[in-house]
Amino acid sequence: MDSNSVAAELSLKLDTLVRRRLGDLFKGYGMNVDDVIASLKWKPLVLIIGNYSSGKSTFINEVIGRDVQRTGQAPTDDSFTVITGAAPEEAGREIPGSTVIRDDNFPFKPLRHFGESLMSHFSMKMVYSPILEDIAIIDTPGMLDSVTEKDRGYDYLGVIGELARLSDLVVLMFDPHKAGTIKETYQVIRGTLSGAAGEDRVRYVLNRIDECENISDLLRSYGTLCWNLSQMTGRKDLPRIYLTYAPCDESRLPPGFEAWKHERDELKSSLKAAPMLRLDHILQQVDTAVRELRMVAEAMTRFRQGFLDRLRASAKIWGMAVLLAFMFGDSLTHLLFGVPETSFMADLLSGGLAPSSFVWPVVWALTIAAAGVAWFKKVKFPSYVKGVLASLDSLVKLDTPWRMDIWQRVRDHVRKLLTGDAGRQCWLAHAANLDKIESFLREDLKKFHRELEENR
Repeated sequence: MDSNSVAAELSLKLDTLVRRRLGDLFKGYGMNVDDVIASLKWKPLVLIIGNYSSGKSTFINEVIGRDVQRTGQAPTDDSFTVITGAAPEEAGREIPGSTVIRDDNFPFKPLRHFGESLMSHFSMKMVYSPILEDIAIIDTPGMLDSVTEKDRGYDYLGVIGELARLSDLVVLMFDPHKAGTIKETYQVIRGTLSGAAGEDRVRYVLNRIDECENISDLLRSYGTLCWNLSQMTGRKDLPRIYLTYAPCDESRLPPGFEAWKHERDELKSSLKAAPMLRLDHILQQVDTAVRELRMVAEAMTRFRQGFLDRLRASAKIWGMAVLLAFMFGDSLTHLLFGVPETSFMADLLSGGLAPSSFVWPVVWALTIAAAGVAWFKKVKFPSYVKGVLASLDSLVKLDTPWRMDIWQRVRDHVRKLLTGDAGRQCWLAHAANLDKIESFLREDLKKFHRELEENR
């Protein structure tokens, strides 16, 4: 069985496992399991981004083996284009963005909240190509300087971030004339990719190096890119940067440039490995989502425990009040109003207890019990919820930066749960849910990781 078939089989298995073991818990906590494994709906995605003259479209045409995308030195396309495989009879068909984004068979549902303005800048092209049987490639508008959301008509950085989150491989291309100096490139690397795609899924490419006059010129461009990347990523140990050029007559290359003739083939090979990369990507997503679910359950467990502690304390106080009301309540009404003729305590001490002796004590006990329930429901519990919402961070231990990052992602969701239906959360079996989630992380997910490694 080839790697693509293995990846497809394992993807289906992971989908079934997550839904069977944790589907109800995700739903119970108001989290959508479909969002966790949205990428499983379709084939692996490769996102190509870069400034407007970095050679994205030329590279895509080369990989596909067809002149599908327009090429040029100036900006040639202002749309996001999903390029996917098709049978020969369907090749050439283009599907508008409104159809693609609204179709639940595709994984692009998260793009809906970017509105109609994005849909007019989004499309899908059906192309007959062997490589597109296993992957889909997303071409993007070139990054520019001094561009705002108003200029594009939609949130470009937001769309890039969402597509990067869905994609299994992100290729970020630069050209030697603008090596990391484009404003939108800085924003994407600094603020968008860092939160949307793991570093292992990003390939940095300095393309069109054949346009450098000599090795010295190339080294200056490479050094500039390295410096800019270190500033944008905040890292001193830089990732690998592929040095590539489009296929050409090698006799026209500056002396010494032949050393990089294989890097473009390596880059193309990484695209073909996207199906297995996709499994790593999805496993990361599942692991992250399950740990977020665990932290929500952890917060709810702590909330419920606080509720039960206060309920027990109030029950002790009001239980004593109910007992006193049962024993002596009718003595008070006897003194004030002369009813009943004899109090419960008087009948008890005289040995003359009768069924009628219990009527007033029961009435008093039920009255005080009802008052206690009303007080807890209307005063004590709302006060507790208000206090919890005011100090939400106290619900979980934030003893590591890793836990703090997870908490920041689910904090608003926990607040929403408590604001919307705190009463219901008090009676759910959060501790049992937490054990189930821990078991999934400890056993099921680790077992799946081992199976993935065995099939590489």
